[in-house]
Amino acid sequence: MKLTIYILTFTLSILTSCRQPNSKQKNEQKISTNTDTLNTELKNKEAELNTSQNLIERTDYQKKALDFAYEKAILFQLTDTITADFNGDGYLDKATLTKENETSGLIIKHGKNNEHIKIGFGKSFSTWEDFDLNWVDFWGLVNDSETYEIVIEDAEIIGERKVNLVNPSIVVRKEDAGGGLITFRNGKYEWIHQSD
Repeated sequence: MKLTIYILTFTLSILTSCRQPNSKQKNEQKISTNTDTLNTELKNKEAELNTSQNLIERTDYQKKALDFAYEKAILFQLTDTITADFNGDGYLDKATLTKENETSGLIIKHGKNNEHIKIGFGKSFSTWEDFDLNWVDFWGLVNDSETYEIVIEDAEIIGERKVNLVNPSIVVRKEDAGGGLITFRNGKYEWIHQSD
């Protein structure tokens, strides 16, 4: 019986070793796997670099656009929260850009009383009937004491006028198209229309 078990064990070990690739085959498999892995990693790194380069160029353009239009402006990512005293009550408020169903808008949370102000989302705001912020590419905080507003009559631009800013304002823009400021004046938030 012992002899039978010994023979079976010996035969199995020989069969198992015959089925395993030799060291040359193992090395070729490792090289092939390593090459495939390296190629995949290189493609991923190249895609990351291209994305990073586009982001740097886009961010640089956006910063220059804000620097050109305002004296004191800070560029933020669309996913950032902007904190400032927007309504001038001495408490810090928070603003976030948010998507809601098919619309986008701005939610301002007042620091003093936790009141939430919703601007946009297809609702009327200032002089706009269906104000929506889906078009916004970039946004920021403006601390200038004055700015300009485009004056429109009968769907025609007739000029611009100076506007005094009392509190920090939120700028929303679309590249190569312009945008405007959302600022708190006369006890409410207003839209100041601007363009490039």
